[in-house]
Amino acid sequence: MANEFVNAKIAIMAVVAGVSGIAQAPTNPNDTQNVYPFVAGYLSTANVGGGAIGTNKALYNISLDLLTKMNDLASDLALLDPFIDSIPAALEVEITTGDRFGATISTFDSITIQFIPGVEYDGVPCRGYRFILNNVKILSNT
Repeated sequence: MANEFVNAKIAIMAVVAGVSGIAQAPTNPNDTQNVYPFVAGYLSTANVGGGAIGTNKALYNISLDLLTKMNDLASDLALLDPFIDSIPAALEVEITTGDRFGATISTFDSITIQFIPGVEYDGVPCRGYRFILNNVKILSNT
């Protein structure tokens, strides 16, 4: 496998960046952040192995952390909660009616959503949601 994961991550982050209200969704976020809400995407886990003769099959779990600067819980949730629907919708349309993230992936199984009650990002208290794309399937030729 050459850069299949990297290409898929670039395509996934481009879709997330297009979701209304996202200030930034860089492929590789900086250590410091000054615009919110932003999304940081990264590999959680992967299973990589052989597929049919002459192919490789990889199943990735890709995390997308939507973060905003911590203010008060009520206003933070008012800002973040609409993304519980809009981010998965944007990702799912790519599989159901879109071009499958520029043909970089075959499919994914589901999206798990977790609340992040508090985390520091470069010393800035943040909270948000983690969206995990489960079993992002990438096939490639050997």
